Amino acid sequence: MKMKSIFISHYFLTEAKVEPMFISFIPSLKFGGGRISRKHLKLSLATMALLMTAAAPLAAQPPQQAAPEQPQHGEVEQLRSEVRQLRDEIERLRSLVEKKGAAEIGADNKTEANARPRPSPQAEMTGAPQSTAAPESPRLAVATKAQGGDLSGAGNLLRTDRITIGGYGDFQFRESSVSERADGGGTPTFQNTRLVLSVAAVLAEKQNIVFNSEIEYEFGSREIDVEQAYVEWKVRPEFAVRGGIIVPALGRFNTFHDSYLNLTTVRPLVNQFIVPSAYRDAGLGVRGRFRLPRKMKLSYELDLVNGMQGTNADDEPTPFSRLLGQSSAAEPGSIAFQDTNRNKAVVARLGLSPLKGFEFGTSLYNGRFNKSTEAPQSATIFFFDASYHRGPLSINGEYGRSNIVGGGIPRRSPAPPVVDPDDPETVTRLAEFVAERSPGQDGFYVEGTYQLRPRFVKAGFDEGGYVAPVVRYEAVRLDRTIPNFYLNRSRTTLGLNIAPSSTVIFKLDYLFNRTSGPVPRVPAGVGGPLFGVSPLPHVDFGRNGFAGSVAYVF
Repeated sequence: MKMKSIFISHYFLTEAKVEPMFISFIPSLKFGGGRISRKHLKLSLATMALLMTAAAPLAAQPPQQAAPEQPQHGEVEQLRSEVRQLRDEIERLRSLVEKKGAAEIGADNKTEANARPRPSPQAEMTGAPQSTAAPESPRLAVATKAQGGDLSGAGNLLRTDRITIGGYGDFQFRESSVSERADGGGTPTFQNTRLVLSVAAVLAEKQNIVFNSEIEYEFGSREIDVEQAYVEWKVRPEFAVRGGIIVPALGRFNTFHDSYLNLTTVRPLVNQFIVPSAYRDAGLGVRGRFRLPRKMKLSYELDLVNGMQGTNADDEPTPFSRLLGQSSAAEPGSIAFQDTNRNKAVVARLGLSPLKGFEFGTSLYNGRFNKSTEAPQSATIFFFDASYHRGPLSINGEYGRSNIVGGGIPRRSPAPPVVDPDDPETVTRLAEFVAERSPGQDGFYVEGTYQLRPRFVKAGFDEGGYVAPVVRYEAVRLDRTIPNFYLNRSRTTLGLNIAPSSTVIFKLDYLFNRTSGPVPRVPAGVGGPLFGVSPLPHVDFGRNGFAGSVAYVF
């Protein structure tokens, strides 16, 4: 850029009405080429603005006596020409600056839009993908469970977000033979099984500290629980620490138990009686994941928690019994309030994803469940899980086994008492027998689904919609030391899932139940067990039945 000094004296500019004055070092800009550095642009614009600001008060001054000498006509025309050129250069500079700024903003917006993880409609509704395959974008604070994260809802929480609200739920119809854990059964019923509201927030953007929570309304408003509420500091992808009410990774389904991820209406038996899904606990934990060679991934989790308890919310010794297993061993109102003994439980999981779409893992739980005034009793629970997802195909499976030891618990159970339906005394003896502690349980499930998108689905459903057949085979033994025991059973579920979009799914299931021994025909409860009074979980236990539901996520 060259500087040109212009000397003006003894005349005024007729267009600007400026009296005689000296103007020095007005820059006349010369550009060679189309690219101008931001530094030069800013300097030139600043100079022009300063010049115009200085000229404004001069133009407002009253005219003084004209100088005796008159400027030549040629000099005035030259000045006018240079002023016009200067205005043209200012306009060109302004245009260049505006274009450059708009281009940068557009590029930033495009980059952020590309970096924002978008839930895959296909992934959302086919069961949970691998936890080791959770998105690793630096802009992401918490991913949805459909993407292998911890957020219950349809949208992710970004680090630039302040707060996000989501949730899920399901509404069911069950025939009298169908129940879940210690709830339901005995009569056909419509049931508003659960509504879960999720609230997550970024507490510190740079340090990636987040808050995540779920408030669950079960059976209308009969039970209101805080399913999880914790603060997590994600130091690195390989290391994070969290504390509060958490859902430990005891098996695969316990973490990804949400209704829209469950392939059928009712949860697997092993996740009702061996681990009380959703098993949540109060404590501290660390976790992370590592990238390995050949695109493999390794994940780990280690939690120190209060641990399962030996009594339910009504202080009945239903947990770890032959009748109900661990279905009521982690009542949230008790487990997050006060530990019943001085010992803490440990939960750990190690997962490996050797290739995209496939993961397997092992997890372990160990802790005492007795009260501090009672003889020590403890449970050790082992789980192995595997999951495979490729395109429209999904296959999941788990195996769980428990070992329950301590004062008053036999290594091997005796044969159950013989019951006579016409003799109430024998019915009471059997009810008391199944109410005792079990020395151990085991169980498994294998399930699969294949999403279909025929022509009518593509034409009439939203993006992400599908129809899918579902099959699950499962078995559980609530006392694995007793052969031909009627509380040990298997189940085959055949179903059809219809999803008009990626956020709502209608499930139609028929459950074929088979018990290991004959079910005694004795009185039983409706809507739940008569613990210590009846040896059956509910009326019509062990029969086949239909179950259907609508599950949704938002």
